[in-house]
Amino acid sequence: MTLSPTLTTSPLTCSLDIYHSGQQLLERRRSVNENGNDGSLYELSSPDGIRFGYYNVQSAEGGEVVINNMHPFMQLSYAVSGSKSYTIDDGKKEFATFQQQQYNYLFFKEDQIRLSWQPNKHLEIFELGLSPELFARWLPEDHPFYPVFAESLERNVSSPMSKHNLPLAPKFSNILYDILHCPLENRYKQLYIKAKTVELLSYQLEHYEQYAGEQMNNPARQLRKEEIERMYMAREIIVNNLNSPCSLIDLASQVGTNENYLKSHFKAVFGNTVFGYLSEIKMNQAKEMLLEGKSVSEVSALTGYKHIPHFSRAFKKHFGFSPNVLTRSKGRGD
Repeated sequence: MTLSPTLTTSPLTCSLDIYHSGQQLLERRRSVNENGNDGSLYELSSPDGIRFGYYNVQSAEGGEVVINNMHPFMQLSYAVSGSKSYTIDDGKKEFATFQQQQYNYLFFKEDQIRLSWQPNKHLEIFELGLSPELFARWLPEDHPFYPVFAESLERNVSSPMSKHNLPLAPKFSNILYDILHCPLENRYKQLYIKAKTVELLSYQLEHYEQYAGEQMNNPARQLRKEEIERMYMAREIIVNNLNSPCSLIDLASQVGTNENYLKSHFKAVFGNTVFGYLSEIKMNQAKEMLLEGKSVSEVSALTGYKHIPHFSRAFKKHFGFSPNVLTRSKGRGD
């Protein structure tokens, strides 16, 4: 997605073409500090039919972008923080709305798309666009998405692939940040972006296939809307208190359930235990801080570890390599 370089309170208009002319990557990275908006943008376009966008913005009055889409494409859409909404048919039809830590697959036909976000909220989102040919090449024909995708493409109808947004697992976020912080350049960066896109799509397609199978085989496991909302509340409490987590009993009490329901419902919604989810977030944040140039000792303290060896062992167990590997790649030791 290529957005206008100026963010204002009135709707912006820009064009999007998933097909890339030329043989090289096109990139744009810039800071924004104008008209009540503050943040950063990064956009990348690959000849492989991949578009990647990262938008991290605080808007005093919210905003809206009108996107003139020139060709049908598949968009993997993620909300890390804040919320965003898409409308189609000249803004008359609500198409998709995302709350923080949600994602979905959106098929867009050649059409005008409106993306809007709320005022006074920190918005951090990723967008990963794929040409229909590329997505079809990587999507197994027996996957639950395939009939929806094939029908949308054949009838040329914009459609979400999943009726409900999916939880944004830390593993998926980690790959998105890997793409954002790719250390390579030129053709090797293009290869890296493609490989990471395949990796991300593989994990996500498997995740949805398991989710769909569980719901089909175990109808009783389907949770009510209020039960799912409680689990999102629990996750928000976890994310906001990473270094001083409360007990399972306290967490259950805060969201209005009991410990047993918390454990079973949380895993049903997010595919991980409460402790496992907390650990995964902390390790991913640690990796981000190391890539930004912080030392192992700094990151160890910031992630709540009193002893560096304990942090290093946990990091290596999670990623398969020592945190010192990342500090060496940045040209600094501890």
